Amino acid sequence: MAEPTRDELLDLYKVAVDEYRFQVSLNWDRSKYFLAFNTAVIGVGAGLVNAGKTLATPLLVGIFAVGLAAAALSAIAVELQHEYYRTTRDRMLALAVELEIGTRGVAATPGARRERNTFVVRMGKVQNILHMLLVIAATVDVTAVVYVLTR
Repeated sequence: MAEPTRDELLDLYKVAVDEYRFQVSLNWDRSKYFLAFNTAVIGVGAGLVNAGKTLATPLLVGIFAVGLAAAALSAIAVELQHEYYRTTRDRMLALAVELEIGTRGVAATPGARRERNTFVVRMGKVQNILHMLLVIAATVDVTAVVYVLTR
């Protein structure tokens, strides 16, 4: 098979940039839904706990158990979607190298620029922040189950 021409590589790069932007947008949209759903479950559960002792304990435990499961599944989904992003980003960057456009190409994030070289910068990744928020949601769910069972 013949090597692609520069024009063909540029076309491939444009497609890769579009796919990269799509993945960034899709991942952020999904993340918003994960956070909104987990927050909503906690809000509903807290509202029902405040309704008084007349509500069935198994129902309340079930609501917070759903919240815990949702937080865990959301964290797994965040990891999967970030892998899709990384694959797309790496393909785009490989085409940029082949085109010899280097830093003039798309490199919007520290990860794309290969600048994640300190602990603080690595911890500031959106993926890590999402994981921390989901751990907080899971912790609230577990605390709520304990509270409901011991009240």
